This record gives sequence, C-alpha cells and structure tokens, in this order.
Amino acid sequence: MNHLRKGHALVATQREDVRSRLAAIVDSSDDAIISKNLDGVISTWNAAAARLFGYSESEAVGQPITLIIPADLRDEEHDILKRLRAGERIEHYETRRVTRDGRFLDVSLTVSPLRDSAGRIVGAAKILRDITESKRVHTALRESERRLASEVAGVRTLQSISTRLISELTQESLFSQILDAAMELMASDAASVQMLASDGQSLILLGCKNLHPESGAFWARVTAEAGSTCGGALRDNQRVVVSDVESCAFMAGTRDLEEYRRSRIRAVQSTPLQSREGRPIGMISTHWRTPHTPTEDDLTLFDVLSRQAADLIERTRTESALRESEDALARVSRRLLHAQDEEGARIARELHDDIGQRLAVLNFSLDALLRGADFGSRSRRSIEEARKEVNGLAKDVHAFSHRLHPARLEYLGIAKAAATLCGEIAGQHDVQVCFHADSVPERLSKRVSVGLYRVLQEALRNAIKHSGTRKIDVSLRGGGDQVELTVADCGAGFDAGVIGGVGLGLTSMKERVRALDGEIAILSRPQHGTTVRVRVPLLKD
Repeated sequence: MNHLRKGHALVATQREDVRSRLAAIVDSSDDAIISKNLDGVISTWNAAAARLFGYSESEAVGQPITLIIPADLRDEEHDILKRLRAGERIEHYETRRVTRDGRFLDVSLTVSPLRDSAGRIVGAAKILRDITESKRVHTALRESERRLASEVAGVRTLQSISTRLISELTQESLFSQILDAAMELMASDAASVQMLASDGQSLILLGCKNLHPESGAFWARVTAEAGSTCGGALRDNQRVVVSDVESCAFMAGTRDLEEYRRSRIRAVQSTPLQSREGRPIGMISTHWRTPHTPTEDDLTLFDVLSRQAADLIERTRTESALRESEDALARVSRRLLHAQDEEGARIARELHDDIGQRLAVLNFSLDALLRGADFGSRSRRSIEEARKEVNGLAKDVHAFSHRLHPARLEYLGIAKAAATLCGEIAGQHDVQVCFHADSVPERLSKRVSVGLYRVLQEALRNAIKHSGTRKIDVSLRGGGDQVELTVADCGAGFDAGVIGGVGLGLTSMKERVRALDGEIAILSRPQHGTTVRVRVPLLKD
C-alpha cells in the first residue's frame, strides 16, 4: 500500500513538473498565448500578450476576448467560437487586433480547442503573432517592384522614342513624331505642340492629335490670358496640370472649357519647351478623356522628352531658315549633322548620367532590401529577377549610349575606332570584316572623323542587312590632302541605275560626305556585290 501511495505521489510530482515547464515555455514565448472559455472570456494571458496589447495579466484575465478585437471584426469572433465548438483547429488566420492605446496590429492567429479529461471541448488556446512589420515590408516590396517595372518600361519607351525622333529630318514628320511620343510616354488620349510666336506673347499651334477640328481651330493661336493650361503655362513659364477641367476654377465659364468638352477632354497638362539657354520656344500638352493626375515619375520622363523636342524643333527651324540656296543647304546639312551628333552625345550622357545612375540606385536598393529583410523564397526570387532585369537594362542603356555617340573617336582616333567598330560588327553578326588602314593622319578634324565613322557605320549596316555576304572588306587610307574610305562586299548587290541611291541609309551617307565637301561613289550590280568609296579633304574644325 505504501509502495502504491509513493507511486501516485511520484506521478503527481512529475505532472506538476511538466505543468511548470509548460507554463515557463508559455510565459517566455515571443508570441502572445491566450486561452479563453467557450463564452469568449479570457482564462490565461502570457507575458508576450501583455507586451503586445498593453494589458497586464490581472487586467486581461476575466475580460471578454473582444477586449482586443476591433469593433468591425466582432462577428469574426462569433464565427471562431462556432468553429471551435465543432472541434475545428484554425491555423495561420490573418486578421487585425487592437491594443490598449488604440493601435491596430496585423496578426497571424492559430486557435486550438481545449478539452477536459473527459474529452469535452471547454475552451480554446490562441497563439497570436504580430506580422505588422512583415506586412509593411511586403507592401513596400510590392510597391518597389511596381515602381521598378514602371521605370524600366519608361526607360525602354524613352530609348525607342529618342531613336525615332533623331531620325526625323522634316518639320512635319518631326511634329507628328513628337505628338505620338508624348501620347505614348504619358499614356494620354490626345496631344498638341505649339511654338512661341514672333511677338513672344502668344503660341501658334504646330500640330495636334485627337482634338476636335473646331477645338484645334480655336486654339490655333493662344495668349497668356486664355483659360487653358497652355495659356497659364505661357504666362508663368512653368508646367500647369489640371486633373479635372470640370472642377478647375480658372477654366470656369470660359470658351476653353467648352472646347475641352467638345473634344471630350477631362484632364490636361502643359509643359513649356525651352532652348538650352532657357529661352521659351513653345509648349507641349497631353490630354486625357477621364480625370487623371500624372505621377512624378511620368513627369520626370516627360521632361526628358520635352528637352529633346525643344532641341529638335530648334534644329528644324534652323534648317528651314537656311534652305534658300545651294550653299545654304550645305550649311544646314552640316548644322543638322552636327546637331544630330551633339544630340546623340547629349542623350548618351543623359542616359548614362541620369537613367544609368537611377538604375544603379535601384539595383543598390534591391540588394539592400535583400540583405535587410527576411523574405520567403518566392519574394526573394522576384527581387533577384528584378535585379537581373535592372542589370540587363543598364547594359542596354550603356550600349545604346555608345551607339548614339562614338566617344572612342576622341580617345582612339579614326583608324583605331574604325577597327574596333569592324570587330564589334563581326562579332555581333557572325561575319568576317577585314579592316586595313594605311597612312591615316593621326590628327583628323572632328568633323571628318565623325563623318567617316558614321558613313562606315551605315555602309556596314547596309551590307549586313541587304547583301547576304559573309565577308566585308574595309580600308581607310590617307594620301596628300585627303582620306579615302572603301567598304566592299561580294553579296547580292543591286541595280544602281534603278534604285539611284535614294534609300534613307544611302541618302544619309551622301549628305554626310557632301557636308564634308567630299565625294562618294556607290558601285553595284546584281549578284556582283557593292562597293562604297568615299574621298574627303582634310578639313579643319
């Protein structure tokens, strides 16, 4: 009997030890652990619960669990109790709870039924984990990914637009491309471009897209007193954005508002076009058919487009003003080519110094985000993929900037730069490009170097695109007071008498050689290949 009593005492002691250890575990847990009866009254309340919600154990025990449930989620508690009575376990249920000082917390909730010795459900145990910071980080990650995707798409669009704009040589085609570019970049429904009139006090409409014809006629000339965004932007020489014309105070009761309605326009922004010296030269506007507010990122990219448009509009105005004689045409051609090269250099610098640096910052931010937060494998993969996309885009921007501006000319000279270009073309297109240089002066003028380099680029591009050849011979020779460039292939060739060299590539080469006071000969026959031979004098800059 004594032996039996000692056995029972030992078991009781062991049970008490287990309970003590369990109590210690519960009390030391970083998660809030709460138990309640089936009426929702709190039975136990550990130290983590006290820290999380601000109520001490003595204050919480005996109170209804709704003490920490927001008023709009009280029905949720009734559903949880109903599921508990049915013996159901609830795992990782995300919801909100409220602290003593009124702060709302995002929590992950696990609820298990508690049973007595007879197996009857008598209450529930809750484990609450604060996931507020985790959700904030994930929200920030999603926003970062969204912004990154938006910036990447914007940069790619801007690259494409820059290429198209630079290739336009007439005012009509340039204005049309500017309007298309503005609508594409801002995702707008209509656009207009205006030029500052000679009086310096009004704007003249150069072109518009998707505006009602009568509205276009009304805005053919706009003054600073007009009730439109372009009138206000002209007056203050700064951008004007109206998110909804129907609630705009300065448009109320004006004819301009009637015209916006006629063209079914609800939102509009107007951005001044300025020369590099800061002189106003015009206005570019985009319009939306629904209320809309452009983001800061949208406007940042649009400002880059506006600067390009201003430069290119000035370029075409200069061209138009100087097209009066053959000599003037030659001067215009030189100015245009110089402006195009300068524009290419400027855009290259802008891509490298602005967009390139922003991509570098994005890459650094994503790297820091990876190191500074604990993500799941799916989120980590998303960030890694975003980093790869940023790195790929940075390489594209770097290569694109080099195509826009052959900076190697300034450091290597025409001979080495041409040899490098031939090597790159051979590697990119899997063709053999044999280059030979002989007696090329070490110091050619910048005009001659750039002109010859551009002609070589175009000749190689044409050979790769049209000849079907696997071998191209290039030679660059100096002699006397001139330099000769020859590019020959043994490909498909063409009938020079029929085509006449009117393609854009051939025309571009001829214009560049003409601007250098040089000569160009294009010799070709079907199935006998094509030879481009250029001679230019050693001009001074």
